[in-house]
This record gives sequence, structure tokens and C-alpha cells, in this order.
Amino acid sequence: MKLEYILIGAAIAVGIVLLAVWDRRREKNRLLSLVRERWGKPGSVDPQEIRLRTINAYLESLPKRRNDVDGVTWNDLDLDRVFTELNTTFSAVGEEYLYALLHRPETEAGPLAEFEERVRFFSERERCREELAVSFARMGKLRAISLYGYLSRIADVRPESNLRHFALLLGYAAGLLCFPFGYGMWGVWIVLTAALCNILSYYQRKGEIEPYLLVFSYLLRWLQEVERLEKTDAAKEPPIAEDGKELRAAARVFSGFRRGASLLTPASPTGSLLDMIMDYVRMLFHVDLIKFNSMYRFFLGHQKELDRLFFLTGRLDAALAVASYRQYKQTWCEPVLRAEGAVTLRTSEMYHPLIAEPVKNSIDAKRPVLLTGSNASGKSTFLKMVALNAVFAQTIHTVLADSYESRYMHVLSSMALRDDLELGESYYIVEIKSLKRILDAADGTLPVLCFVDEVLRGTNTAERIAASSRILADLAGRKALPFAATHDLELTDILASYYDNYHFSEQIVGQDVVFDYRLRRGKAVSRNAIRLLAMLSYPEHIIRESEKTVERFLITGDWEKL
Repeated sequence: MKLEYILIGAAIAVGIVLLAVWDRRREKNRLLSLVRERWGKPGSVDPQEIRLRTINAYLESLPKRRNDVDGVTWNDLDLDRVFTELNTTFSAVGEEYLYALLHRPETEAGPLAEFEERVRFFSERERCREELAVSFARMGKLRAISLYGYLSRIADVRPESNLRHFALLLGYAAGLLCFPFGYGMWGVWIVLTAALCNILSYYQRKGEIEPYLLVFSYLLRWLQEVERLEKTDAAKEPPIAEDGKELRAAARVFSGFRRGASLLTPASPTGSLLDMIMDYVRMLFHVDLIKFNSMYRFFLGHQKELDRLFFLTGRLDAALAVASYRQYKQTWCEPVLRAEGAVTLRTSEMYHPLIAEPVKNSIDAKRPVLLTGSNASGKSTFLKMVALNAVFAQTIHTVLADSYESRYMHVLSSMALRDDLELGESYYIVEIKSLKRILDAADGTLPVLCFVDEVLRGTNTAERIAASSRILADLAGRKALPFAATHDLELTDILASYYDNYHFSEQIVGQDVVFDYRLRRGKAVSRNAIRLLAMLSYPEHIIRESEKTVERFLITGDWEKL
């Protein structure tokens, strides 16, 4: 009878092991299919879900630099949406690194060359790319929390001794000791009582530290993938070989941290059969809480090594995402960036990343640029297109154009502004503050590439033209390359000695206004505001009288009294 029980137990154990092996293999095949399916496709994670993870924690930990993309520019260029499309990272580390990368344009060739080397490697080496992508996918992402944020706040956790957990485990020992002495029923009740006490105690402590348990679990998977990297084909070739060597050196410090922990935390972010079984083990025996306390003490003294692990892993996953983005966009180029020389920008056939069927434009800006044109003709989109690609050039070393050449510059914008109700500031106050930060930045050593849409639109015509002309002239006299859009045609003459004029125009086809969104030299000569009123079926007398009033003003320079 005893032999039968032993055989049954052994069969169950073997079955569990075989199921676990099968489950691991199935999970690997699933992740490989996911990697192949997502290659060359845009990111699809909702921006709101990304914000819930507070993925700016890694960015906030880095030293601030004068040329970082500030909040106004990030908002103007809709970089949350741009990041969402670019973000095909598979790991939480890669996602937070890529988010920080887009905020921190480089001003020298070294870091960009290193990043480009990895992007090109992933673009050309499919097998190596898939190996690392599957590895990052096994690490996975965390829901609603920031990996780096919790890793950097681990010291906030209330320390706890393991004595309480060991004392609770003695209840099982006491119950089991009842069986040899003929008190089996008592033993059952004692074991059940001990189990209940352990479960209640488990959830009480786990509620306090659950995010940190998730993060430590993630860190263990991360370290395991670093160990696996050594066995991949990618690890044998530069530049991944150099990264792998550094990663293993940084991970070696955590060998004590990992010891005995691989069975105590989920091996997969999506769960597996073995993980389900281990969940019950953890709940009944507190093995994860006990291990957490020892890991917690070990972890506090190794933040420096963790930061290096974060940088190296994040850069690889971000480079893989950029390689996929290039495949998705098809038309792109590596920028030519200069540290010295004239403050100019030259690009051909550039397009905006968020427009499904974009119209491409080219420009050779050797002087500041003043854009005019009718409503909805494409001025704002053009400014955003150039600004976005300028950020791309100095962050992901990828420009959506046939060619791009410029100085390293500090990119700033003042475009999509609005009243600040929280501070009780009007649009005009918000606007002049935004412009002042650009003027202040233009006093630095790095040239400023700035984009202004409708200068001082928050005030009356006379003062707007007077003040905006002086502000734009002042910017042109500094170490800056301004791009400004305006409806005030007077500025094209006032600033002729400072700015080159470009414009967008339209054609009237029947009752429709048709835009081709092509950039042209010179100032705009057409107007369509009243025509658009007619297209939307405004009363005919309003259209007719408005046109007469405009004609009279253009002849006399005075407005007719009503």
C-alpha cells in the first residue's frame, strides 16, 4: 500500500514537471510569434495606460540638462502620441528608457553613434533580434506602476524580521507531530488553523509590499535573462557582445540576491502552471515574504549597479523598437549633425509621423523662416513636422525624410498654448512666458531651433505686430534659427532683412477650397477666411458685406464704422 502511494506521488510529480516543461516551451513559441507579429508595426498601447505606469520615474532620476525637451515643447508636438507609435518595446526597462531618451536630445556624436550601431544590428540580424526580443518579452511590463520608481523607493519599505514567519510555520510542525502519537484529528485541526493564520498574515504583509514584490519578481526575471544572454548568438557579436559583458558584470553583484529566489517568484509575467502551484506554496509558507526581507537588505547597497543594468538593458530594447519603427516607416534617413559652423537646417522630402498620407516638403533654411498662408493650409503641421524630426535626429538618430543636415541644437516651441486656470493666468500671460523662455535659452552656448505659431495672438492687432516683430527680430540676432508662422502679412515686410518668407496656399475649385500643403517661397497673397464662412452656409449678407469691408480697408487703411 505504501509503495502504491509512493508510485502515485512520483507519477504526479513527474507529470507536473513534464507539464511545466511543455508550458515553458509553449510560452516561448507564443512570445516568438508575438515578436514576429509586432516587427515593423506601430505601437498600440493607449497613452492613458502608459501614463498610469508613471513611466517618467527613470527620466526624473537623470541629471537635468539645459537642452532637454521641456513640458511645453512635449505638449506642442503631441509627443505622447508620437511615443505611443514608436513604443514597441517589450520590457518595462525598455519602455521607461525610451521615454527618457525622447526627452534628452544629444549634443555630441558619441552616444548617437553607439545607439545607431545597435539599431543597425537589430535591423540586419533577424535571428539575433528575435532572440533578444523574446528575452525582453519574458521580462514583460508592469501594470499601473513604474519599475524604476519603485526600485528607487525601496528604502521606504518598513523593515521586518523573519522571526514572525518562522514562528507561524511552527504551527505546521506541531500539527504533524500529532500524527505519530495517534492524535491525527488534532493534527488536522492544528494544521488547518496554522494554514488559516498563515494566509491571513500573508495577505496583511503582502498588502503593504505588493508593488515591491512585483518589482523584485521582475528584477529576478531580468537577471535571469541577463544570464541567458550569454548563450545566445547575439552575445557573440559586437556590439551586443560588449553590452553582454557589462551586463553580466553588473548582474554578478546580485548573485546573492538571486540565490534560492527563482522558485519563489513568477518565472513568467503572464503566469505558468508551475507559477500557479507556487502561488499556493507562497501563501501557505510565506517563502516569498521571507526571501523578500533578505533581498531587501541586500538591495539597499547596490543602486549604482542597478542603474547600469537599467541603462544597458533599456538601450538595447529601445534600439530594437527604433529598428522596428524604421521598418514600419520605410522612408527615413540618418541625420548629418554638426557641432560647429553656421546655424542652418536643410532637409528634403520630410514628413510628419502621425499623418497617414503625409505631403512631404523640403527646405534649406540658412536664415530664420517666416511662414504665412491661409487658415488650414498647413503652417502649424509644417512647424510640428520640422520640430519633431529635429528631436528625432538628436534622440533616436532617425529622421523621416530623404535627407537631413543641421547643427546640434536646443529644440523649443511655443504653439499649442492655453489659459492656465490653475494659476489664474490669461492666454497672453502664458504666451509671453513661453516666448521668454525661448529668448533666455537663446543666450546659451548651444544654438536654439525654435518654432512659434502665431506670435502674441492673445493681444490686439497693433500691439501684436509691434511687439512680435521686435521679438522675432531679436531672436534672429541671437544664436538661434527661428521658424515662425503668422497671419499678419505686415510682418513679411517688416522682417524682410531678417527672415526668409515661405507660404502655403490653396485653390478655389467650384465651392470648395482645396489645399495641396506644398511649401512655397515668398509671402502668401491669398485669403480664405470669408470663403470658408460661405462654404459653411453663413448668411449671404454677412459674406457680401465682409468682402466689401476688406476691400475698403485694403484701399484706405481705415475700417468702416457700423
